[in-house]
Amino acid sequence: MNSIETEVLKLIGEKTSDPDVFDTTGIDFIRDSINDAIAELCMVTGSYKQVYYLPLVSGQFVYPLAWKTDYFGYVLHAFDRERKTPLFQTDPIFLGTMNYHWLLASGAPTHYYHVGYNSIGVYPTPSSDGNVIELDCVCIPKPYTSDTDQVKIRGNYTRACVFYAVSEFYASRGDANRATEWYNKYLETASIMRLKPMQTERYYRAKGDK
Repeated sequence: MNSIETEVLKLIGEKTSDPDVFDTTGIDFIRDSINDAIAELCMVTGSYKQVYYLPLVSGQFVYPLAWKTDYFGYVLHAFDRERKTPLFQTDPIFLGTMNYHWLLASGAPTHYYHVGYNSIGVYPTPSSDGNVIELDCVCIPKPYTSDTDQVKIRGNYTRACVFYAVSEFYASRGDANRATEWYNKYLETASIMRLKPMQTERYYRAKGDK
């Protein structure tokens, strides 16, 4: 087991040298929880980034992204390398209200939009081949499956992953109080506590004079 898994076992009271429950097969539960924490932290904080070079094809407006090792999250910035100009993010609904025939427009792309979970669209449709769009993307690392695999997470988020896995352990045992306690520690350590509302959403109305 790696250092993160060892810290989790210490906090839940399991022996690290000779585990009773989380042995070579039971450790998969802890490992899955750590991978879930890594995925969530990368998506929320945008801490793991990769650059993707997208070659454009004449007449094609949607491009599936072929990632070899990691999973695509979302695009932070898009840059036209030939014209040295940024592309602005948009969506098909806005394009449809701006121009009913937006799919027929062609030229040098000025906007990009997300399509599904692993594709990018550009507007207008490229009128020629060869241009390249540089995409600065937030990614999710491929889950690690063994002790020798590299855990792609920043050092300051390592402790947060430990607390997340401990929370998952107590939740699996039906101990909601301890699960909540450790989950709050996870949010605080990762500095994402502000994303958890302290109270339910409320609506206020001002009563006018009759």
